Amino acid sequence: MKTLLTTAGLALLMAGAITSCKKSATSQDQPPQGLTQEEKTLIAAAGFNGNWAERTADENYLIEGDILLSRGQLTELSGAPEHEIIVANEEHYRTTKIVSTFTSGQRTITIRLGSGFPSYYSTGLDQALARYNNLNLKIRFQRVSTGGDIIISGQNLGTTSTGGCILGQASGFPSGSGNPSSGFTLSTSSCATSYLNTANKADEVMAHEIGHCIGFRHTDYMNRSSCGQNANEGSAGVGAVHIPGTPTTVTGNYNSWMMACTNGSPTFSTADGTALQYVY
Repeated sequence: MKTLLTTAGLALLMAGAITSCKKSATSQDQPPQGLTQEEKTLIAAAGFNGNWAERTADENYLIEGDILLSRGQLTELSGAPEHEIIVANEEHYRTTKIVSTFTSGQRTITIRLGSGFPSYYSTGLDQALARYNNLNLKIRFQRVSTGGDIIISGQNLGTTSTGGCILGQASGFPSGSGNPSSGFTLSTSSCATSYLNTANKADEVMAHEIGHCIGFRHTDYMNRSSCGQNANEGSAGVGAVHIPGTPTTVTGNYNSWMMACTNGSPTFSTADGTALQYVY
């Protein structure tokens, strides 16, 4: 998820992942640096806006502020059949890749919280998983102490090239084989931990990043209204599938766990439940 800095101070808006970043009031006008035209073309073919991406030091790509994708993952997304895609305006939406529930129609996804986090992170994770499981989806989440389909790690993620303080970073979307993304990282930087200071805040950010891991993108990808912006994250014709039954209009204060910037609410709205139950 993201937060937005204003001249009056830190204004928390709803996010992603939640985008898990802070952006300055002017940073939205500063395009990321260092991408070649070929890289921008690949990012666009995967359904994202090349102006909302940057190459990291380890030669991966940070998309939309909180999604870390490898070149291979971008190539896989760019190969999705176009007939699967309906480009939405401002609705809930998912990627072309979702978690397989196999022939049984049910699947348990194990998730592990790495070491070194304050105890309230554990409480926050329990809250987030209970909210998902209370929806009685075809996927259920179970905490484990070793292994895990989704692993939550900690690392100082610093800031984006446009000045955003990254709170969390998902390691992509589900794989072509139907497995969830392998996990996500919560930042241990001082700016991140100043926001992630309660179980509810940890719940909010972790639930958002889990949403990316199982295939959801930002609800307001068409305009990033929750960040006080009017910018499209990318509708290249690939990678955004509208979820029927969800609202066609959202504003900056719209309540969704997958908005690009956070309002600090660890809840699922009615439309969030509709989206999750339709997909899973």
